[in-house]
Amino acid sequence: MSPQRMRKPSFLACLLTVRFLWSVVVASAALTSPSLTAQVRPVPDTNPGPPSQQVEQPAEKPTPPIPPVEREVPPARPESGAANGLQSLSLKLDYPKLEIAEDRAYIPLFFTILGDYQGTNDITVRARFVSGTATPGQDFDTNQPVKVVPAMGGLGSMNWLPLPTILDEINEGTETAVFELSIDGSTNAPVRMEVSLLDDLNPGEVGFVSPRFQINEGSANGYAQIRLWRTLNTRQAATVTYRLEGPASALAVLGGQTNRTATFEPGQSQIFVQIPLVNNTEAQGTQDVILTLEPSGAGLKLMKGAESTVLTLADDETPSPAEPVTLSEYDNGGGQRGVMLSTRVARGYQVRLESSDAGAAGPWRTYWIFEGADTERYAFDSYEASVMRMYRILPPEPLVYTFPW
Repeated sequence: MSPQRMRKPSFLACLLTVRFLWSVVVASAALTSPSLTAQVRPVPDTNPGPPSQQVEQPAEKPTPPIPPVEREVPPARPESGAANGLQSLSLKLDYPKLEIAEDRAYIPLFFTILGDYQGTNDITVRARFVSGTATPGQDFDTNQPVKVVPAMGGLGSMNWLPLPTILDEINEGTETAVFELSIDGSTNAPVRMEVSLLDDLNPGEVGFVSPRFQINEGSANGYAQIRLWRTLNTRQAATVTYRLEGPASALAVLGGQTNRTATFEPGQSQIFVQIPLVNNTEAQGTQDVILTLEPSGAGLKLMKGAESTVLTLADDETPSPAEPVTLSEYDNGGGQRGVMLSTRVARGYQVRLESSDAGAAGPWRTYWIFEGADTERYAFDSYEASVMRMYRILPPEPLVYTFPW
């Protein structure tokens, strides 16, 4: 029997063997290499077997990509003053230029903080002397030039930083000082304020406190009172002169003297001048007298806009007739009615408004007092809709005294 010949493997068998070995190499490399991400995918069965044993496989779902691992980066630390918006705050000067007397105790540096700040810490504003003829430590104190503004309610409203002034006995005239204001933690530029420091040893200005005063000639006090004020040098006495101009009958009520004087004693910045009244029996009506300050030999200048004032004299013999009262009713809701009342009363007089809920027979009760100021006055009332209310105005009566005192 001839020996059996050995059959060489076919080309297809060799190819399948090499493919299998290559698959093993690739799988091993994927499992051992840290640089490759192993992904497991379902492999369909290539030998499903007889139809009776086949199990329907669900459709393959795509595998979502695995996101790369991100390294957590810690948040950057805020720079100094940057937290909660301090760096965005800015300053607005309410008075970029200011004049202040040396004897006013302090220099007020007015400012407003602008911006949006969500923090809870107080806001610190600092002042720094930049330039000027005034000398820090001699004319004003800058040891604590700091203003702390509350975070709540401090923004958008006027604030001021006081720098104490230093009073000396040397007349240095008017000096200047430029201050720079800044906010701690803000990146915005500071603002500059120019101050003129007026020496209190220089004669200042004098003027009337109000442009109008009024009095009734029958006042129980027996005099008309006028108020004046002066600036700067209040250490020394000063006398000013003023003249009176008006109808002769009105001047006669004031004693007939057309030139009068007023004296400021040392330390006085305001004085009350009393002009005696002469209450005659003549019906003269309401009259005006103009009081005008004259230039002073003591060097006091006249205050612009306050050099003169008007004194109105009401006559108690000829009260003006009562003006009618105007009424306007409206529904106040809830069974209530409201009424608005208005009338006009001459300066120097007053009228009394009375009301009655029981008809013209009364009783009448005082409801409102209208004081003369040449303007309409209003009163508001509210009462039950079932009430029939009546109002009446009594004849004018002279005012004893009126504002300003």
